[in-house]
Amino acid sequence: MRQLRFRLSASRAIRLFLIGAILMITLTGNALPVIKSLDNALLNWRFAATPRPASGNLVYLAIDKRTLDYVGTWPWPRNIYAKFLDKLSLIGVDDIFIDIDFSTPSTASEDARLNKALSEAGGGVVLPVFKQHRSADAGGPAVVTQPLNSFADNAWLAFANVALDADGTIRRFELGDLLDGRLIQSVAGVLSKTPPAVGTRLIDYSIEPSTVPTISLSEILEPDFDGASLHARSIVIGAYATELKDVFPVPVYGQLPGPMLHILAAETILQGRTLKESYQLPAELATAAAIVAAALALRTAPVALPFLLAFGLLIGGEAVAFVLQRDQGLVIHTATCWTSVCLALVLMLTEKVDFSRFLAEVASAEQRNIRRLLCKIVTDSTDAVLAFDHRFMIFEESDSARAMLGWGDIGYKGQRLAKAVPGALYDLVLELAADHEKEPNIVQSAASRFPIALGGSVKHLEATITISPMECPDEAGGSQSAGFVGSLMIRDMTARQLYEEQLQYLSHYDDLTGLMNRRAFSEHLRDCHQPMYFAVIGLHRFSVLNATMGRDIGDDLLRAVANRLTNDPRIVSAGRLGGDVFAIAIHVSVFSNLEDCAQAVLGLFDIPLELANSQIRLSARLGICSGVAIGEDTDLAVERAEHALDAAKTVAGSGWRAYDMTAAQQQHRSRQLEHAMRASLKNGEFFLLYQPQVELQTGALHGAEALLRWKHPEFGWVSPGTFIPVAEANGFVCELGRWALVEACLEAMNWPERLSVSVNVAPIQLIRTDLVADVRQALNASGLPASRLHLEITESALVDHSGPTVGAIKELRNMGVKIALDDFGTGYSSLSYMADFPLDELKIDQSFVRRMANDPQSLTIVRTVKGLAGA
Repeated sequence: MRQLRFRLSASRAIRLFLIGAILMITLTGNALPVIKSLDNALLNWRFAATPRPASGNLVYLAIDKRTLDYVGTWPWPRNIYAKFLDKLSLIGVDDIFIDIDFSTPSTASEDARLNKALSEAGGGVVLPVFKQHRSADAGGPAVVTQPLNSFADNAWLAFANVALDADGTIRRFELGDLLDGRLIQSVAGVLSKTPPAVGTRLIDYSIEPSTVPTISLSEILEPDFDGASLHARSIVIGAYATELKDVFPVPVYGQLPGPMLHILAAETILQGRTLKESYQLPAELATAAAIVAAALALRTAPVALPFLLAFGLLIGGEAVAFVLQRDQGLVIHTATCWTSVCLALVLMLTEKVDFSRFLAEVASAEQRNIRRLLCKIVTDSTDAVLAFDHRFMIFEESDSARAMLGWGDIGYKGQRLAKAVPGALYDLVLELAADHEKEPNIVQSAASRFPIALGGSVKHLEATITISPMECPDEAGGSQSAGFVGSLMIRDMTARQLYEEQLQYLSHYDDLTGLMNRRAFSEHLRDCHQPMYFAVIGLHRFSVLNATMGRDIGDDLLRAVANRLTNDPRIVSAGRLGGDVFAIAIHVSVFSNLEDCAQAVLGLFDIPLELANSQIRLSARLGICSGVAIGEDTDLAVERAEHALDAAKTVAGSGWRAYDMTAAQQQHRSRQLEHAMRASLKNGEFFLLYQPQVELQTGALHGAEALLRWKHPEFGWVSPGTFIPVAEANGFVCELGRWALVEACLEAMNWPERLSVSVNVAPIQLIRTDLVADVRQALNASGLPASRLHLEITESALVDHSGPTVGAIKELRNMGVKIALDDFGTGYSSLSYMADFPLDELKIDQSFVRRMANDPQSLTIVRTVKGLAGA
């Protein structure tokens, strides 16, 4: 009778406990790690089940291994970032976010170069601000890392914090935070162009990172890179290579680079997928009450019925949560409900099962399984694992320990630890044991790396030693005494050691040729104590050889050139600056002047290179600068030699040029103009003047030619002969021509109807743009009749691209636009133009017109051309 009452009391207690557990989980479910983990797992499943593509508005320019190899050093000098910004600004991208810490100064020249690039980007660059709290309390003091003030003045600042969730993954992003009392947006907020706000939001991981346009940053520096794919898109520049260790754990995808997290957060906002979370406690309490009532009501029902009902509830509830999250962006946390359902099933089963005996058997079986599992884990571990007691006797060892420590087939289980491990490692174990005696209640641990010679090679091993307090029986096996249990885990770090050594090598040397890279070359020369000649060598037409003979032969050629440079005793140092460009240094004392030095270096290429049983002749061009004394800037010297090489490339075949400060200044002036053009066009600093066109026989005005002019606030009046070639070289002349076409048509609408307007068209406009569409847009925007518009083209457009050009000209003439051939009579002018091309006018070059009054031959030429054109 007492036993029956006890069982009834135990059953009642278990029932009350389970009901209380259901209520407690309902009230505190989100605070419990298990419930939170289950909710996160369900959320991850919903993300994975509804993949979405990225919008394509954000492009990831990745600093990957290819880029690291291309640049050849890390961290990069800041002029590298400046070059990227210059290139991207010319392409016409939208915002540019650089996920790099610029909080510490570099050299003055490097900082100035980057600051200039930021300024010329026109405020379109976003730099990161990092805010970290000194303690786990988010309201405590915080340390803010932000770019240097000079950089911040020319860029947008955005918080780039990423915070781990309780399960160790990143699930949320911030909208913004306060910096010096100002509300600063997060990176996601800036890229998505949302108003400033505070708080956090869930990242929608249903957006697939693989659909985000990702381009290796090295491709941007390639001359043939097509920037049209980046035009008007926002750019995120950041680490992608695993060597840079900028990766974070995330749901669904495992690990993602930090910049990709910012892109997914911005995509979440851009796609309207800002997930909403509601307050569910009232609904969860009502559901819990219904679940408990159902469990008590079904105690006597067949066992299968409650399980079927629970299964149906789970499937239906998850389906509803799935649809709401997929279609409405509403997140429903269901883990608390499903846990309550499981506990309710247990509550129902307590009436049918002797729960106390069941729990005891489960606990006993679990204990036995744990012992077997731990033994199995130690035995099968790929790391060497040794477990020892307070007497330093090994009581467990892994099979891998024998191979890793060179024991052979002999194990040391049951023997002293001193016989199994190197003496230095055993001494460290004894030190930790001594520390344990001083503080017996504290876990002692240490790690150490050590080499070991096995089979003629050296292994690099890393050992982690842990000594944990434990009650141990005394020698007689009686009462308990204080002791410890120790573990020794040894891992093979040989591959990692070699990898670190390889990375260290690659940071200073070129992997292909073995020569020093740019950074190592400059650092090496700073230690020289004599004046030097600095020369930069470029291989002539190497790209053609590389394309025709294959990349492998091209690599062999580069290695052969490197060997020839290093084997010449006159050359103090040699380096590879990239591609087919090499740098060398020679003592000034070796040659009496620059010319002798340059001719001697070029003479190295007079002898053919022996390669693959054949002889290959290479020609080179060389730029050289005068000797630089100790203490001067070697980076500046190499840069001057590169300027000289640019000048030498204008020489046919092999040739050399010394550094010319005037030419370098002109080149620098051209680059300044190139960078200023885009901003000037936006600021209205370009304008048109109109040159009248008069009918000589009647003296009547019949039109005017639009002439492009530029007045810059800093450079003043810039001649068309100066800026037009620069604009044609970088392709900006297409935008200038499109603007001039619209402006001229608008202005001509204010003239009498009998007057026409002539607009010059650059050859590159016929190649890179749809000139017909541009003309049609200008005419539609201004309302000018097509017959009043005259387009003047040069002969080079007809010579180089006659097929596409003729098609465009015919379509323009069909619209009613008049076509004139400008500067006829010079260059490659041919009378066949008048027969083969659909032209309306020939503009005889002014060199003939100006002399025809005093030069009978010029007058004859003008009359002849006029007669032929009329015929």
